[in-house]
Order: sequence, then C-alpha cells, then structure tokens
Amino acid sequence: MKFGFLKHSLVDYPGEVCAVVFIPGCNFHCLYCHNQNLEADVEHNGWTLEQILSYLRDARRLLTGVCISGGEPTLQEDLLIDLIKRFKALNLKIKLDTNGSRSEVLKSVASDVDYVAMDLKTSPKRYLKLAHPNEALTLLTNLKASVELLLQRNPETYEFRTTLSPFWADEAALHDIGRMINEESRWYLQRCRGEAEPRNAFERLEEEHRLQRSIDIAKSYSKYVCLRR
Repeated sequence: MKFGFLKHSLVDYPGEVCAVVFIPGCNFHCLYCHNQNLEADVEHNGWTLEQILSYLRDARRLLTGVCISGGEPTLQEDLLIDLIKRFKALNLKIKLDTNGSRSEVLKSVASDVDYVAMDLKTSPKRYLKLAHPNEALTLLTNLKASVELLLQRNPETYEFRTTLSPFWADEAALHDIGRMINEESRWYLQRCRGEAEPRNAFERLEEEHRLQRSIDIAKSYSKYVCLRR
C-alpha cells in the first residue's frame, strides 16, 4: 500500500514540527476538499510504509511529531493502529485528523494519540448530504459520540475545525456547531479554498465582513477561536 507523504510541516500540528501521512479513501464528498485527488496522487507519487519509516528514522532530529490525515484514517482501523504503534516507537508525537464518523475507532486509539483535530463541517441535520448513503443510519450518532469523546480530553489536546464554505458553514450552521462543543474547546475556522477570489473592492469587503461575522458567532460559543488563513 502507498500513502501520501509530506516530509515536514509547521502548520499541521500545533506547536510541533511534523511529517504528514495521508491515508487514501474517504466516506464524505466535500466539494471544497483539498485532498480530493489524493488517491490519484498516491498512485503516481505515493510512498510505501517502509520508505516513510526510513525517512522518519533519519529525520528524528528535526521532527517532533507525525500527523495522520486522509482521506479518513479511521476507515482503516487495523492500519491506523499499526501506524500509530510504529510512529510511537520512533518517539514521535501523534496527531490524528478525522471527520468523526467512526467514533468507536476514535475511542480505540484515543489514548495513544497526543492530539486530535476533528472537522465539524455543517449542521448535524445537513451532514447526510455530505456522506455516502450507507452512512445514514449511524452517522449522526457517531458524530455526536466523537464530539463527546473529545470534550472529555484536556482542551489542549484536541481541536475542532470548520471550513467556512458559504453553503455548508453559513451562520445557522455555525450556531448549530457551536452548540455541540463547549467554551473550552479550540475552534479553528479556515477559509474555503474552493471559492473564487473576490474580484473587486466591494466583494473583498463583503468577504471580510462574512469572515468577521463567522468569527463573532464562534466566539459566542468558544473562548478559543482562531481564523486560519
């Protein structure tokens, strides 16, 4: 099996210099996802696990952690557990990126993961439009269970993330998401990469107003809100 691999990053793991391992395959179809072409990229430019481990051994003086991302890593539980074990053996901290749709898998690895970033994409009632139909019966239950699991952790060891898509993360959705978390939760908002850039001064002003309004709404639910640009 091959993986996507980024040798080093200063932005994917707060406070750490990390490598990023991307596991292909996702159960959501978010149009703005910057990893939509991950499987094709991995097929042509992917790294094997042995190549990744070899690099990490050589780079341990520079790296302090590994971010396991996707795709959706929790779709492959046995693989995820194996990766965590191997990276831990190199004395690297582990960050896990997840959409929260596999709460039991998240629970099974939570004690071995140093930091978790969970995406909260939209209002719970609208999630089914993002996911595969096979997810319908269990998705909302799993999402809520994953959120509750993270809320039991030290707030410094997890974060929630919302991409500010005008359709999926409008003001109503932000209020619904805010009611799912608590004021101690770190809530990171990020610009939607799939959007067209504002074409003139008026559109730029509108966009800045929308972003500021989103931040203000988030701050009414969390004491720790940040916009990642």
